[in-house]
Amino acid sequence: MGCPAELIVLGSGTSVPRADRASSCYLLRCQGTTLLVDLGPGALHRAAAAGADLDALDGVLLTHIHPDHSADLVALQFALMNPATRVGRPPLPVFGHPAMKLLVSRLRNAWPRWLETDAARLTLQPVERGSMTLPGGWQAQALPMRHHESSLGWRLTLPNGATVALSGDTVESPELLELGRDVDLFVLEAAGPDSGPLSGHLTPRRAGAVGADCGARHLLLTHFYPATLAEPIETLVRETFEGELTLAQDGQMLSLSPRPDPRQPHPGRASS
Repeated sequence: MGCPAELIVLGSGTSVPRADRASSCYLLRCQGTTLLVDLGPGALHRAAAAGADLDALDGVLLTHIHPDHSADLVALQFALMNPATRVGRPPLPVFGHPAMKLLVSRLRNAWPRWLETDAARLTLQPVERGSMTLPGGWQAQALPMRHHESSLGWRLTLPNGATVALSGDTVESPELLELGRDVDLFVLEAAGPDSGPLSGHLTPRRAGAVGADCGARHLLLTHFYPATLAEPIETLVRETFEGELTLAQDGQMLSLSPRPDPRQPHPGRASS
C-alpha cells in the first residue's frame, strides 16, 4: 500500500524579488514526515503558511549556500533560540555540503549570541556525495552539481516508493543525468532565457533535453528569472521532452506517486 505524498512549491523564483515568486524552497510530506529543501529568504514563514511550522519539520536539505537558497538559516537559528519552539522534539537536522558549517560559523560571528543554537535543537549534517537515510526512513542520494563548490542535487525515495530529484542550480553533467535517471518527478532549474543564457544555469530548452536524456517521468521546471518568463517556455521544452511537464508556481501542490510499472519505458526525446 502507498501513502499520501506531496510536494509544495514554496518558492519558484530567484534572487530578483517578485510579488508572485519567492526564492527557492520546496516542502515535501509523506507518511507523517515533513522536509524542506532549500531555505531562501522567508522560507520558514511560507512553510508555516503551508501547515509546516518549526514543530512540524523533520529535516532540511540544502542544495547550496547562495543566499537565495540558504538565507533563512539565519531565521532558523534565531527561531530555535526561543525555548517555546520544538518542545519535546528531537534536534532538527540540516543536511548540506560541508561549506554550510563555515557559513553558519560566520553568521554566528555576525550576530554574536543570537544564533548560537545548541546541538539539542539543531544539528548540521555535512554531505559531499553518497547515500543516507533521512528522518522518516526516506532514502536519499546526494550528488555534486556544476554551479558552485557547495552545490548538491538530491534524489529521494519516499516510503510510498515515489522518487523525487531536486537539482538546485546547475548545468549539464553526468551527475545531473544520474540524479534524474528514470525519476518520477524531477524538479529542475531553468533559470536563464534561451535568448541569453546565464553562466551556471540551465535554460528551458536545455532543461527539456536533460529531462529527455535521463528519462524523467514528470519534469517540474522552476527557478525562473524574469527574462525567462517572457519566453515560450513550454514550446522550448517540448522540442525534446515528451513526458509530463509542469511550470512551477508558488503555492502549487503536486501529488507524488511511483511509476505504475517500473519496467515502463521512459518518454525519451520528442521526434524531430
